[in-house]
Amino acid sequence: MIREALIHDAMQIVAIKQEIITTTFFFVSAPEEIPKDVQREKQKIEESKTKGNLILVAEVNEEVVGFLEFKRNPMQRLNHTGSFGMAIQKEHRGVGIGTSMLGHLIAWALVQEGLEKICLGVLSNNERALHVYHKLGFQEEGRQRKQVRFEDGTYADDIWMALHLEKRRKET
Repeated sequence: MIREALIHDAMQIVAIKQEIITTTFFFVSAPEEIPKDVQREKQKIEESKTKGNLILVAEVNEEVVGFLEFKRNPMQRLNHTGSFGMAIQKEHRGVGIGTSMLGHLIAWALVQEGLEKICLGVLSNNERALHVYHKLGFQEEGRQRKQVRFEDGTYADDIWMALHLEKRRKET
C-alpha cells in the first residue's frame, strides 16, 4: 500500500535511511552523514502538507518498507520544479514498489498548480533505478562524471534526470 507519510512513520523512515546508506552505494551521503534525528523527520512530514511537498511511504503488512520524499523548490524562479529521493528496503526491491510510489508522485504532481518538472539525481551504478526512471518517461538532462567517490575507491557518475509534466498532461 502506498500512502502519504504520517508523523508516526518518522522512526521507520530514519531506520530505512540508515539501513540503505550502510548497505548500498546508491547515495551521495556517507553513512555517518545520514541524519538520525526522528524529531527532524517528524517536522519534515508535518511541513510537507503546507509547503507543496509530498512524502509517501510504502507499507507491506503494516510495516513501512520504503519512502519517497518530494520537495518543491521554494525559490520563485525555480518553483515550477521539484526534486525527489526514495529508498526501499533491500528485501522489498524489484517487486514494483518504487514504480508504484513514482506513479503516485506523478499523479499527484499532475494536479499541482504551476508544477512543470520533477527532477532527480541518480548514481550511475544504480541500474535498477535508472531502468524504472526511463520506463516512466524521465530523461537524462546532465551527467557529472566520476562525481562521487566511495570509501572503497570506486566512482559513480551523478546523473540528473527529469520528467516534464506538460507533455504528460497533454497525453491525458
